[in-house]
Formats: sequence, structure tokens, C-alpha cells
Amino acid sequence: MASAVPKSSPIPLLAVRGPSAVQLVTSPAHQDEITKVKVFNIENCRLTCFSRSGHQFVISTKDDIQVYCCNTHQHLYTLPKRRINAIEYSPQDTYLMLFEPFTTTAGEEEKPNLCIYKSSNGELVGSYIQKKQNEWAPIWSNDEAIFGRLQTNQVCFYEPPNFERYVNRLAIEGLQMFSLGKSIPPYTIGTFIKGKKGIPDCVRLLSYPDLKATIASKSFFNFDHCNMKWNYRGTALLVLCSTDMSENSYYGDTMLQHLNRNGDSSSIQLSKAGPVYSMEWSPVTDEFVVVYGFMPSKATVFNAKCDVAWELSSGAKNVAYYSFDGLHLALCGFGNVSGNIEVWNMKDRKRISQIEALDTTHFQWCYDNYHFITATTAPRLRVKNGFKVWRLTGELVYEYKTGENQELWQVLWQPGSYERGQKAPITSEDGSAPGKPKAAAAYRPPHLRQTTRQVPKLHDDAPAKPATQHPPRVPKPGGVEELFTGDLEKDKKIKQLHKKLQQIKGLKERLANGDKLEVDQLEKIKRENEFVEEMENLRL
Repeated sequence: MASAVPKSSPIPLLAVRGPSAVQLVTSPAHQDEITKVKVFNIENCRLTCFSRSGHQFVISTKDDIQVYCCNTHQHLYTLPKRRINAIEYSPQDTYLMLFEPFTTTAGEEEKPNLCIYKSSNGELVGSYIQKKQNEWAPIWSNDEAIFGRLQTNQVCFYEPPNFERYVNRLAIEGLQMFSLGKSIPPYTIGTFIKGKKGIPDCVRLLSYPDLKATIASKSFFNFDHCNMKWNYRGTALLVLCSTDMSENSYYGDTMLQHLNRNGDSSSIQLSKAGPVYSMEWSPVTDEFVVVYGFMPSKATVFNAKCDVAWELSSGAKNVAYYSFDGLHLALCGFGNVSGNIEVWNMKDRKRISQIEALDTTHFQWCYDNYHFITATTAPRLRVKNGFKVWRLTGELVYEYKTGENQELWQVLWQPGSYERGQKAPITSEDGSAPGKPKAAAAYRPPHLRQTTRQVPKLHDDAPAKPATQHPPRVPKPGGVEELFTGDLEKDKKIKQLHKKLQQIKGLKERLANGDKLEVDQLEKIKRENEFVEEMENLRL
């Protein structure tokens, strides 16, 4: 465990990273005036990261890694690492993990690029060669008793404080990824195994340390990627399988599976066709939410038995975020979907607010479970950068905008336990609440949108013209209209028969001129009397 640290500050910090500096400021949701707690004048800072408990703050510069205490704001230690592009803490903050891209130099031995340090003093306890960048981070049990590292077709398990040699190994041909449930021993491990040559892909649940017996499994074909998420007890696993492209969709196909420690496995039945955009477990119950289907997408909450618990509203949404206490859910539409946010009360099953947050690239709940932040950051968007702090009830309490041609790179809440912020919301100049979706206004031409001029009406002063009186239509002599009875159905049939008789008349003239007719044309001539008799019966 990490060394003893003071309790969290009553006011969370906000880390703001830009091209010229990194700042730690007090939460805009808890104070009327923001206070700059610490300013790091570091240009082009690569990364920043809070520890999971919020007691430490890490900055990656072009020269080294600097670690600070969030309670005293003092520098703790520096690590001489220059090319770090990923930082992560172990679940209990005991260890700090740093990763740099794997490189080789001709004539030299391969050097470790994954390092593990004690977070309390920066002591190096383990270093490894990790060639895969996507799955670089060791996966820990929640109690930090074991961790596993993915290598080619195998997972090596270590039991700290022994970092030198693995104590167990899972070797499977085609092993692509694994995940470790956050449970008490015996631990449950999920694995994704890519099939080949007619052998299907497979997801298996195994028990640690006995890795030979399979608890549950699910097989399927033709999927390229797999995403796994455990419930809060580590007893059930959601598996989202996807392809890059398919015959049915340019965006590929998706499939959602559910497996648990009881040995059960099943496919989640979704009521609308289309991709699965997001799946999230509740942090306090065995419910989970799925956002899926072609736009407008659906959002459905399922229970532990994978039955539909209740349906949320349909709309342009593609991601869902639970608050840390699990009482509220933010249902959002970001990216290529207009930035709308709905906040739902999961206990009462009611929507409590609807917010418009355009161009949002980052969303995060505050750890007071009452506020959240939306930000527009570079490099995703390089214009109109900034962030906003909202109440879950829909009120905007703070807004920051960068200057012209300035960028914002990252905004992070400090983890911890905090009282609910009570800062008053702000209002627009017209007295309305910012962010509330507005009803569509009448169309105004572009040249009149910035003025108070009224849109001119067409023919505003022109007198109304009297309706033109058309004389009643007189049937043409010899035309089919003379044969009509006034009954719409009969007149329709009479018109068809009249057309056939006119065709027969033309065919008889061609026959008299010596033309050679087709067999079906001769048959039509033979039915002339039949058509005439049918027409006469209709006119009776």
C-alpha cells in the first residue's frame, strides 16, 4: 500500500493543460472565484494524470516525469523518463506505471519500455519489454494481490512484491486480450481468442490460479475486435465484438454477449438493428445500459438476467456515463452527433434535465456526483476551445473560453470524496438558462440574421385576385367520356375497355393492309365482341 496521506481536500481541484502551461485550480462548482493553486510553466506538456485516490498529480515533460502531492502541493520526486506516452496507477495507488513506445537500435540489446515504481518514493520495482502498445498496461486485481501482462499468445501473472519472475502463465494460441474481474479470490479472468482456418473466435472465463478449467465460454465467427467490461462485483462480463467493415454496413457489425461466473452465457437481444455504440455497468448494481441502433438510436437498461428493465428515450445519442454513485446517468450524443445531453434519475426512472453542449470532445462527472464538465479540446477541435461546468439538473455554473487562436488540451477532475458544490448558476443576457435546447425559430435569410429588420413578405400590398371561374368541362364528341356512368369504379373499367377496343381497331387496319401480326395480337382481335359486351353491361 502507498504511504499514509491526508484526507481529500473539501474542494476538488481541476487540472487544465494547454500549450504553454499546466494549472491546478479550485473547482468552479464549489467557489464563486476560481483560485490558482499551482501553475506549472511547462511548454508542450505531454501528459497529466491524477492518482486514483486523487492524492498525487503527475506531469510528463519533454525531459522527465514530475510527481506532486495534491494536498501540500509540494514536489515529491522526479523520474528521468523522456518519451513517456502513457501513465497509470494501480487500483490502490501503491504503484505508478509508465510506458514508452518500444524501439530497437541496431547492434544493441532490447531495453525495457514498461516500468513500475512505488508511488510513495519513486523506487523502481519492475521493468519489462512490452511491444504491444494497445494493451500495454498490466491489469491488476482490485486488492493488488496479482497483476497480469499480455504478451504474444500468453498472459504472465505476477504476485507483488515479486516483480522479477511470473508465478503463473496462461498460454493459448490466438490469445488477443484478457481482462481481470474486480472480485475477491478466486479471481475470474476473461480471455478473447481469435480463431483461424474454420475455428471460431471464442471468449472464455477462467478461474485464477487454476487456469485449466473453463467456467463459461461463447463462440462466434468473423469478428476483429473485442471489448470487455466487468460488473462492480467482478462476477459478470459484457463482451462487445465488432468488425471494421461488413457486407451489411460500412461501419461494420457488432454483437453483445453476456457471461458470468455461474457458467451462463447468452447473447443480448436488442430491439433495433444497427451498431452498439456504448455499454456501461452501473457502479453499484448489476444493471447495465446499452446504446444501440441506427439513428435515432435507442438506450435500454437491462437487469442481471439480461432482460429489459426499462427503456430510455430514443434520439441522437451514442454514449452513456454513470455518475460514481450510480444514481444518475448521462446519455449523450458526441462526435459526429449533435452535442445533446440527457440526465436520468436511475432510481425514479425519470429524465431530470436536457442540455445542449455543442462540439463537446470530453465529458467527465465530478466526484461530488452533482456536477459534470464538458470540454472542447485540441487536437480533436482547434477552434472555440474551452470547458463548461454543469449541474445535473441542467444549470450552467461556469464557462471558460480560450482566446482567439489558443488551444485547450486537457481538463481533469481530481478524484476523491467531496461535498456537493453549491455555486449559483449563471444566466444569459436575456435571462434564460444557457444550454437549454431552444425551439426551432422561423427561417431568416443570412443577410438579415444579424439585424432587426423584418423579413419582407411576398406580394405584401398586392390585392387578392378573385378565383378564376372555369366553365364546366364538356365531353369531346366520340370520346370515352360520353360512355361514363358517373360511377368511379365502372368508369375506370370502361376507360380500360375503350382503350383495348381502340387498339383492336388499329390492329384490324394493319391486318387489312397486309401486315403480319403476332399471335397475342390476333388473340386480342378475337376478343373484340367480349370487350364490347362487357362494356355494355357496365353501362346498364
